[in-house]
Amino acid sequence: MRRILIFIFTTSLLWLSACENSNNEGGTLTPQAGACSIEGQNRFVHEAMKDRYLWYREVPDSIDYGDFDSPEQTLDFLKYHELDRFSYIADAAAFSSLFGEGQYVGYGFSYQIDDAGRVWFKFVYDDSPAGRAGLARGDEILSVNGQTVEEISTALAWGTIFGDKEVGVPVSMLVRKKDGSTADIQMEKAVVNINTVLHSSVIEQNGAGVGYLVFNSFLGTSQTELEQVFADFYAQQVSKVILDLRYNGGGSVAVARDLGSLLFDNTRNDQLFTVLEQNDRHQNLNSSYYFSSKVNELDLDQLVVITTGSTASASEMIINGLKPFVPVTTVGSATYGKPVGMNGMSFCDKILLPITFAAYNADHEGDYFDGIAADCAADDDVAFDFGDATEPMLAEALRATGGQACSRNKPQSTQRQQRHRPAPSLQDITGGAV
Repeated sequence: MRRILIFIFTTSLLWLSACENSNNEGGTLTPQAGACSIEGQNRFVHEAMKDRYLWYREVPDSIDYGDFDSPEQTLDFLKYHELDRFSYIADAAAFSSLFGEGQYVGYGFSYQIDDAGRVWFKFVYDDSPAGRAGLARGDEILSVNGQTVEEISTALAWGTIFGDKEVGVPVSMLVRKKDGSTADIQMEKAVVNINTVLHSSVIEQNGAGVGYLVFNSFLGTSQTELEQVFADFYAQQVSKVILDLRYNGGGSVAVARDLGSLLFDNTRNDQLFTVLEQNDRHQNLNSSYYFSSKVNELDLDQLVVITTGSTASASEMIINGLKPFVPVTTVGSATYGKPVGMNGMSFCDKILLPITFAAYNADHEGDYFDGIAADCAADDDVAFDFGDATEPMLAEALRATGGQACSRNKPQSTQRQQRHRPAPSLQDITGGAV
């Protein structure tokens, strides 16, 4: 069996620089004959969890593989629910496409439902059906496939209303645009090319430039995008950066390390960004990631990170990994709380993604299962475009870079409600994009 080293703080693939490919290394498992029967898959999941799972002592020594209808059901039974709300099983082809090529099948937008039950677009990918249809952040969904948003919410149908993840699946939406006009949108699902940089700009403040970057996921394709952004920041002599991770659900540890390296002037290449510690059976597989010297790396006076409960994994790793070296201020609300990651294990047409390691920074700080608290409170408001200095979260971040005190009391330090989110999936990594 292939062993895929990923950080699904959240993930990367075999061919990414963070990953390894080996045969049966460190006691990894090889599927037995007949492994693709339901019982065979259940056996594989159980044996993998007994061997590589970070909390393997919580896994029963034996179970009846015939008691479970799927490997997903088996995994849910075996998880250490006290801490593990992360492990899941993904489709191998979708996993490969997302992390290797920055692609998925969908419409190319993410939405949110507010307290009043209204539904808004949070962001839209440029090269997608939604982007080509002219949809944008702040547009409002009024109906989908002839059903009002109230009807969809009452039926608890938001998880299914947009259909199967297949090319050609149609959708009809009535949308109110930000200018008040309405549009009847007809789209079909297609391959979406993700732009992980949703926005970047340099904002003038007190005679100097503050770099602003909205970064949405840590994929292998992100590196070229980031290089272009930081070439611009470097050319404009940026010494303060606002890194907006409000929707960023994670990604590759290698990309996280590279972004951290662009934010930290480390010419010696010897400062530890993060160490990934396996369970006590596999300490030989522990790995350390060091900051590397980068063209256009910045020597920052200050880093401000915008966070929400959707800021997870590799995003949290950026905050924790840079904290020993760079002044970091967080604005928004507490992060999701995922100080652990996965080694991907392929079987049949699937990828098992169990938690297999914990991550720590150079001061051996980690274990933030209740999230990383925000220093200054601020709320997301989709009515504002990214880069609008009056948008509440960016405005609060600019107060911080300008040396002003928080405009609101310090927010709560935990996000316990995040424990009740739906089961994790690849969709979380793209900020819930459909």
